[in-house]
Formats: sequence, C-alpha cells, structure tokens
Amino acid sequence: MGITVKLGFVPSYRNVWKPWNAKMLDDSLAMLRALPGVEVVAPGSLTPHGAVQSLDQAETVADHFASAKVDALVLCPLDFGDERSAAKIAERLRVPVLLYATREPPAAEDASLARVSDSYCGNLSMASALYRRKLPFRFAGVHFPGEAELDAEFETFARAVSVVKGLRNARIGQVGVRPPTFETVGYDEAELIRKFGQNVIYANLDDLVAAAQALPDDDPRVQEIIAGLRGSVGAITVTDDHLLKSAKLEVALAEFWERNRLSALTMQCWPTIQRAMSLSLCALFGRLTGRHMLTACEADVLGALSMLVNYQAALGETLPHFIDWTIQHRDDPNRLLAWHCGNAPLCLAGDPARTALRSRKDMTGELPPVEADPMAGLFQFQLQPGPVTFCRLAEYDGEWKMLIATGEIIPSEERLAGTWAWVRAPDHEGLYRTLVEEGFIHHASMIHGDQVKALTEACGFLDIEPVVVDQ
Repeated sequence: MGITVKLGFVPSYRNVWKPWNAKMLDDSLAMLRALPGVEVVAPGSLTPHGAVQSLDQAETVADHFASAKVDALVLCPLDFGDERSAAKIAERLRVPVLLYATREPPAAEDASLARVSDSYCGNLSMASALYRRKLPFRFAGVHFPGEAELDAEFETFARAVSVVKGLRNARIGQVGVRPPTFETVGYDEAELIRKFGQNVIYANLDDLVAAAQALPDDDPRVQEIIAGLRGSVGAITVTDDHLLKSAKLEVALAEFWERNRLSALTMQCWPTIQRAMSLSLCALFGRLTGRHMLTACEADVLGALSMLVNYQAALGETLPHFIDWTIQHRDDPNRLLAWHCGNAPLCLAGDPARTALRSRKDMTGELPPVEADPMAGLFQFQLQPGPVTFCRLAEYDGEWKMLIATGEIIPSEERLAGTWAWVRAPDHEGLYRTLVEEGFIHHASMIHGDQVKALTEACGFLDIEPVVVDQ
C-alpha cells in the first residue's frame, strides 16, 4: 500500500525558447516521473512549449494545478527564467516548493560567444521572489537533470511532502480516555486544528465494545481474522474465546476507521477494556497497524501523529512501531530497549517462526491458557535488525517540535516479553539528555530506515522545530 504525492512542475524561461530549454525540460520531466511514489503534473499544452514565462500563463497553470490538487511544486529556471510567474504560482498554491537550477553547457561557438543557460543567475531572482513572499522552499542545488545528487534531493523532497500532506487535515481517531495517571499524553485539540487543520474523531469505548459484541460468531470478517492469526503467528497460547473476542473488536475498530476515513488511531487500552471484555489489546493494535491502520497505545494522540509522520515519510512502504523508551542496556551504555507491550505488526518480526501470541502472565508459553484472561493478547517477538529512525511530536505553549534521531537494531539472543529491539545509539547519553531537557515523553514512533533528511525538510515546511540528535 503505497502513498503517492503530486508534484506540479514549473519550468520557467525568459523571452526566447531555445533548444537547450527543451532538453532541460524533457530531461527534468523524465527524472521526476521516474521517482517512486510521485505523480507529475506539468503545464503541457496549456502553455507554449509546456513552460511558463508570463503572469497570464502563471494564472492558467496555477488553476490547473489547483484543480489537480498538487501537493507541492518543483520550480526550475531552464534559462534565466521568469521569477514573477514562477512565484505567482507558488503564491497561489501555498504548498511546499523545491527550487533547483541547471548547470551551464559549453558557450555558444558563434559570433556572440553567449552564455546558453544563465540558470545559475536567474535562480537567484526566483529564490528572492519566494523569500520576499515568505514562501518556504528547499533549494536543491545546481545540477544537470540525471545527476545522482539531484535525484536524491527529489526523493527526499517527495518524502517530506508526503509528511506535510499526511499531517495537514488529518483525522485522528480517539477511542476512550487516557490512562488515569498519564498526564504525559495530554494534548491541545485546538492546537491541532490551528496548526494542521486536523480533527480528532472521538468514540466512546462502551460503544465500540457493544458493536463488537453484537457481531455474530460466524461473521465472515471475524472468522477471516481468526484464520489469519492462526496462519501467521508461530505460537498461540491464548484460548479460542480470546481469539473470537479480539477478532470482533478488530472488526468494530476497522469499521470505525473506515467510516470516519481516519489517518491514525489511538485507544484507551487499560484498565477498562480488561473489565469489559477480559482481554488485552496489544496484539490487536499490531494487527491494525499491519493493515495500515496506524494505532498508538494509551490514548496518545501525538504518538499516533508521530507514527503517521514516519509512515508518510516511508511513502507507506514500511510500517512503524509505537515504542516506549524503556531501559538502558545493563552492559552496553549505548543501547536502549525500544519496546512496548506487544503491539508491533507481525511484518516487523525478525524471525516469523518465533512470533507468539501470549498472555502477560505467561510470556514463556509454559502455562495452560485461561478462559477470560484479561492479560491475554500480547504479541511477542524481536524486531528485524537494521537502521531505524525515531520520531516524536511535542507541543508546548503553541510551539511545536519534532524529535528526530537514528539508531540501529542489534540482534539479541535474549528472550523478552512484548515486541522489542535493542537499539544502539552511538551517543545514547546525548539522546537521553535531549529527551529529558526538551520535554519529550516516554512514547515515540520507530521505523526502519534513515528518514532524518526528509523529516527535517518537512519540519521546515510545517514551521516545526526539528530537534535532531546527531548520531
């Protein structure tokens, strides 16, 4: 399940159309169209030569881009360019902007000995026009289309745009209230509206429980979930009754997600649900996240948004794990335990054969399963090794910040409860001090891969302070 971003390409030129302009236009379009997760919208036949050089053309192209709902703009002066028309499109659309210039080819060998491009010079005028209008933009450098450095800039920009697209106007589902003692997961709903245009969609826990319990045992969706669990988990030491109740609640939550077209979800997962249905929700949250219904624990709305950030930056190709900064390794001071009760999606398991569905009271699988065990329902496995990126959003007094840090999951022979990974952070002391001194709480999102550049770039477009821990 991939995410697509629409990039509106604005090739700009001044006065006379030249063969060199046509080459830079064609080469740039080819490079953009080859990017993963990107759909390119260009002026095409709306303007002469498929490029822009006047304010009237800019208005036409801006209308076209608006109707196509582009997520961002890519501006390029093919020669000196026309800064007024390019800036007018950016001014109209108010979306993230990437700007780059093209290299200069050999000088003309005619009597004029003229410069052919002048993109280097004109790019300064275009940048000034954006700056004057207070339009945030990313300068990708001076490159020929096809160069690896420009390709990397384009890809990072697309991922940053995906984060912006995902956060703006997102709908976050919240089922139930936060745990009684967890002031840490409190948030300001008005700030979510003001900053991102988001909405929190609330549901009463009792209503979801009632919807789940009303489902017949033989509902095909319920039976499909049970069969999926039996076919995908290496060991199951919970009762059939637990599987049935958990599957029914999963159907009810999936319906809540789909009915409200949610972007992320969080839920009260203790203590009420244990009394209401005699089960734990950890593995269920992992199941939902595995279905690309990103679900955070303990009614942590900003935690759910942090998962959404990681997911969008991955273009939906990799799933995050909602983690707790748990403990420092007993022997290696630069390792931390990224853990939660058992909520990671099964696709992140390091060894699928060693996955288990357990009760918190029996994480070794040695005891017979107990009917109506309120502690049953935790996945147990170690996550795949490899580089990871941590993300955590925070808001204090109307000011937003985003923790961005990297590490590497190191395989371990230990046997631990829940879903977990030992992560090596070369400067763990610096990372932990940052968490403490910058007010970041004990929850975060973690995803495989290095997203530092994309997340930092997204912060620039969203006016969020990036708190990058240099690892």
